[in-house]
Amino acid sequence: MRHYEIVFLVHPDQSDQVPGMVERYQSLIERGGGKVHRSEDWGRRQLTFIIAKIHKAHYVMLNIEVGKETLDELESSFRFNDAVIRYLIIRRKNAETGQSKIYEEELREQEKDRERDRRREEEIAARRRDGGSGEEGGREAVAEESAE
Repeated sequence: MRHYEIVFLVHPDQSDQVPGMVERYQSLIERGGGKVHRSEDWGRRQLTFIIAKIHKAHYVMLNIEVGKETLDELESSFRFNDAVIRYLIIRRKNAETGQSKIYEEELREQEKDRERDRRREEEIAARRRDGGSGEEGGREAVAEESAE
């Protein structure tokens, strides 16, 4: 069996079906005696160039170890699935098990979003505790400064 890295792009309207598709492909690989070393969902990302009037797509990456027959079956399922816009299969020398740079970037972005949301919630809670004088107090101070 050989090692492969697969990246496939899913139509943005079908993004909610991605977990089911990945599960189906993983079961196909395991049924064929293969192994999934790494599975990453990179989410919706901007395309470098427009494909069939589509500007964004949902990216998924798999690092697998399979035989030729299973790989052919997997490639056929990509080809005949209308939700898959593009796919790329690359043969690798060994199994890649660490996180990819793109996935690490995606995780950092998600962490930043969570931190931003947490700070926003803390600010809202602080304003409610202070009696809701957060924004109005700032406006009054600016008005007083401009009147002088």
